[in-house]
Amino acid sequence: MRTRILTPLVAGALLALIPVSTVGAATSAASVSPRTWSTASRTVTRNPFPAPEVTQIRVGHHATYDRIVIQLNGPRAPGYVVKYVKTLRTDPADKVVNLLGPVNLQIVVKPANGHDIDTGRSTLTTPSRVKWRLAEVKETAVIGDFEAVFTVGVGLAARTPFRVLTLHHPTRIVVDVRH
Repeated sequence: MRTRILTPLVAGALLALIPVSTVGAATSAASVSPRTWSTASRTVTRNPFPAPEVTQIRVGHHATYDRIVIQLNGPRAPGYVVKYVKTLRTDPADKVVNLLGPVNLQIVVKPANGHDIDTGRSTLTTPSRVKWRLAEVKETAVIGDFEAVFTVGVGLAARTPFRVLTLHHPTRIVVDVRH
């Protein structure tokens, strides 16, 4: 077996090709990559037509993070705003919602509906409010489904970095929250 040793010049050139990302506390939401872990809010604007329907809200526990999945019925993903908020409020009634955990994360998916726009029936096949009691995610609740704006409140154990991903087949907005 033959072993190759890289010269410092070649090693340096290879390292220069690896993308490096540093995110400080003062990073704005506009400069935070969706795959970057941060506590900064994330906003992505998309306008699929017709608006997709939310079918499930699931949560899973992984070795280093808890995952919140908002599954949608529609070929194109909607936009989203994910951010820490002091108080969760229902949309449109603006009533305070208290969830387990001292920290609140708000996930707004738009345009998206949690109901059939023709019949008014819920499109959710999972409960609209669930106590999870995982390492980070303590509770989730649908707190808004009005005029193609679907909002989920998440009660968390602590304010930790999160990332937001858009996945396809099926279409999903995924929020991973670090332990």
